[in-house]
Amino acid sequence: MSPLTSNIIVLGIMLVYGVMSGGSAIILKIGIFKAGGIKINNFIRDVGPAAWRLITTPVWMLGGIAAIIGFLIYTVALNIYDLSVVKPLVNTNLLFTFIFAYIVFKEKLSSLEWFGIGVLIIGLFFVAFSPNIESTGTMNSPLLLGVFPLTIILMAVMVFIMFVSKRGQAEFVFPIFAGSFYGLGTLFTKGLLITLNQMNTGDSLVFGMFLYSILMLMITYFFAITAQMLAFERGRLSVVSPITNALSVIISFVGAYFVFYEDFIPLIGDQLLFQSLFKLIGLICIVVALFILRREINPVSSSHD
Repeated sequence: MSPLTSNIIVLGIMLVYGVMSGGSAIILKIGIFKAGGIKINNFIRDVGPAAWRLITTPVWMLGGIAAIIGFLIYTVALNIYDLSVVKPLVNTNLLFTFIFAYIVFKEKLSSLEWFGIGVLIIGLFFVAFSPNIESTGTMNSPLLLGVFPLTIILMAVMVFIMFVSKRGQAEFVFPIFAGSFYGLGTLFTKGLLITLNQMNTGDSLVFGMFLYSILMLMITYFFAITAQMLAFERGRLSVVSPITNALSVIISFVGAYFVFYEDFIPLIGDQLLFQSLFKLIGLICIVVALFILRREINPVSSSHD
């Protein structure tokens, strides 16, 4: 497969992901309000009823199905291409969030928002057309194991804030947790895919890493989704989305370098050419665009129109 063909395929896959994920974000937020919101002050007393209200709300379930389909598409891309390429491209969902907000809620875009969309598109293309994007399928297993205590600490802090300090109302707190857990979850997803491809070797260590990656993937995504749902209810998407997306991308990008041996700036024929900088330039553009595209998408009133 030629490099150009490979570039076009990964961009196409992530555009389809963007449609599913961007649509699901708006639908999930609508579903949360239709379900009466999420109020969790006591874990034993409140979590079960809150979860039941959500899963029995058709709109929320529709958003959940769209999110699952998007995640499966994302996993396919992650199995083929570098994590440091695929993860920044998840921000295609922000493009479609704006498109769907315009179509469904008739929201208009300001000149600054149009500029932000342009910067985001430029960043996505820089990342998608960076060189050497096919995954090597190697990883630093001990370092991935070392992520375990960091995950446990984040979990403990989040639980403390939710049920002890009662300071979880701030709209920037839960997006920080959501972005952190999504970033860590991406590392475990990539680790799971790599070990799955190595299972035919019969190595017991590979099987152990496979089980570890599954367990940690479920834990991190459970906490990520929980934090995101709370953020959707208690915060504006104009704040929630940029923090969550930017933090998850940065954590994944750093993890890709240290855990999966992916180059930040891959050389072309052992030379540092302008195209070698595409991935880094693209990431900078995406992060900048995320904080330009800060807008509130509030479906509460729109859903009643």
